[in-house]
Amino acid sequence: MLLDQAPLHKAFWHYTLPSLAALLVSGTYQIIDGIFIGHYIGADGLAGINLAWPLIGVLLAVGMMIGIGCGAQASLSLGAKEPDTARAFLGMGIILPVLFGLPIGWLLFYQIENFLLFQGASGAAAGHSQDYLIWMTLAAPVVLASIIFPFLVRNMGAPRLATLAILVGACSNIFLDALFIAWFGWGLMGAALATLLGESLSIGICILVLLRQKQPHKLKLTDFRPRLFTLHRITSTGFSSMVMYLYISFSVVLHNILLIRYGSSLEVAAYSIAGYLMAFYYLTAEGIAGGMQPLVSYYYGAGKIRQVKATFYLAIKIGVGGGLLFTVSLLIWPGFFASIFNQHDSELLEITRWAIRLHLFALFLDGFLVLASCWFQALGKGRPATLVSMGNLLIQLPFLAVLPTLLGQSGVWLAVPLSNICLSAFAIYLLWRQFRQLA
Repeated sequence: MLLDQAPLHKAFWHYTLPSLAALLVSGTYQIIDGIFIGHYIGADGLAGINLAWPLIGVLLAVGMMIGIGCGAQASLSLGAKEPDTARAFLGMGIILPVLFGLPIGWLLFYQIENFLLFQGASGAAAGHSQDYLIWMTLAAPVVLASIIFPFLVRNMGAPRLATLAILVGACSNIFLDALFIAWFGWGLMGAALATLLGESLSIGICILVLLRQKQPHKLKLTDFRPRLFTLHRITSTGFSSMVMYLYISFSVVLHNILLIRYGSSLEVAAYSIAGYLMAFYYLTAEGIAGGMQPLVSYYYGAGKIRQVKATFYLAIKIGVGGGLLFTVSLLIWPGFFASIFNQHDSELLEITRWAIRLHLFALFLDGFLVLASCWFQALGKGRPATLVSMGNLLIQLPFLAVLPTLLGQSGVWLAVPLSNICLSAFAIYLLWRQFRQLA
């Protein structure tokens, strides 16, 4: 599609629908992953996956930094009619999963036991978590590539093929979950293997698409040469996304520690269920942001400021509006959403209903913060995007430090939504200031 000629709404949906579909598929298969774990392994399995998630979040953070950084810079270069520069960013995106994944994966592998002890994990939940982490950290380059490569394919003008790659990986993951967890009984080791094999299929499709691009997008051997300046631009642009995911990992660690202190592994399992529901909406917002980003970057690179603003307004209407509807549904029917993951443990279900109502009552604000941060990234404005991401962590810490001492377990559940309300006010100020500069 020629963005210079296409109407804004048509261009927006051309990029957003594949991106949204891809992330919705990703969110759906993560939920299905949790359903298999909840029904076939139980509360200890749900607690185990939640105890493992922060280390996996480190890999996700690095992958998002590279994927969004490469994608945004490639789109900015294409908008500025610089195809050679765009290819250099894409070439770096292909080799970085190995260059970053091997050392990071091995470092995380040797910290698994210490990390679980730090969270206070013990018993069956700790054993399940270790089974999962061993496989995921050893295959770190696969995890990174599965995140980065769809960004590269989409920003080369093939969003539908990027969606197809993710869809194939997700469907394979669901089938393999049924085989490894339900049929073979391999527990969280089976969940890890199902994830890695599904991601490998997705990577294979993306590689075929990238290698078969026609001129001027066709990659050359020289495009794979590491360049420090290119790497700096990628990391600085995508840094706020990495911070956002590191914040999520750090937040999960703090919640795990506090929930074990004020409760037990059952509370951690309930937090895992709430996390699956949160992830579904969060990935939906990421999908909308992923569709918005190439357009905003291209329009900004081409000097079309009116389209830059209009694209953001449209993304906010869809992302935050949909999030508000989802949040209301969670608050009205928390028991229904809890029972999706486990129908037999009455104590777990009761804790989860309470957790959903307290922990997710401001969930729609997560979507707003994702869209705000991505919009700054799309403009190449890494600093305000990082401020939003870092602010999420810095604001949340005092809430987690104070509220549990005052309200006990309820204070743990309330920390995130209350801190998000404060951060959203700050993000609105940054957006207002940036819009004034663009006027």
